[in-house]
Amino acid sequence: MFFYICAVYPPKNIFKMASFGHIYRLSNITMGSYKNIVNMRWPNSIQTYNYTKKSAEERLGIEKPKRPLTPFFKFMGQMRPALLAKNPSITSKEAIAWTSKHWQQLDSETKSQMLKEYEKDLEDYKKIKELYEASLTEQQKEDIKNLKEEMAAAKEKRKLKAEYKELGRPKKPMSSYIMYMTSRKDTSDAKDFKTYQEKVKADWLKLPESERVKFEKQALEQMIKYKKDLNAWELQMISIGRSDLVRQKPIQKKKAKVGKEE
Repeated sequence: MFFYICAVYPPKNIFKMASFGHIYRLSNITMGSYKNIVNMRWPNSIQTYNYTKKSAEERLGIEKPKRPLTPFFKFMGQMRPALLAKNPSITSKEAIAWTSKHWQQLDSETKSQMLKEYEKDLEDYKKIKELYEASLTEQQKEDIKNLKEEMAAAKEKRKLKAEYKELGRPKKPMSSYIMYMTSRKDTSDAKDFKTYQEKVKADWLKLPESERVKFEKQALEQMIKYKKDLNAWELQMISIGRSDLVRQKPIQKKKAKVGKEE
């Protein structure tokens, strides 16, 4: 552990031995195209590790400066290669627990140094962010805003879907056409799905009425059962205080009676 920390935070005289070219390359890696904005010191501590999904800016191909990691997460990122080399099959939960244990054992002087670096990084980040925001066009701002709204809506939809599954909401049954499609035995031959779908649609339209009625009857029976089960499930949700998961049924406004003026 001592050797590793010394490698991450070497004595000051070692920095004097580093060539300008080496520092420039490190600066290029850590700060990307924003390296020329803040060049008051060697920005070796601005390191980012992507643990999240792509942001709206990344999806739009816009290079946005990333907020520096807190001392703990920076420490976790630095320890990660050594930890994976020692135990490649370690889970994320185990890795966090292992890092947390070693973080607690880390001496206060090193922690203090990391905190100072983080504070300096944060100052640099704020300056970089101001310049970045000023460089965005109105169209880019609008695109980012719209995409963020779409991503937030999609996230809420996934969350709601997960809640439905967890709470046992009945699943909507298949339509008669989908039932027919799944009943076919040639699904394994569907290399080109679009072409296959067109073929199925054509066959469905050619299907004899007697055959089509069977699928329609089965679909109707399942839909009746689904509506009954859904109503029972919604009553259960209301009883446990989860009325937010119940469908919002429109309330018909009664027409006001116009009385005669006295």
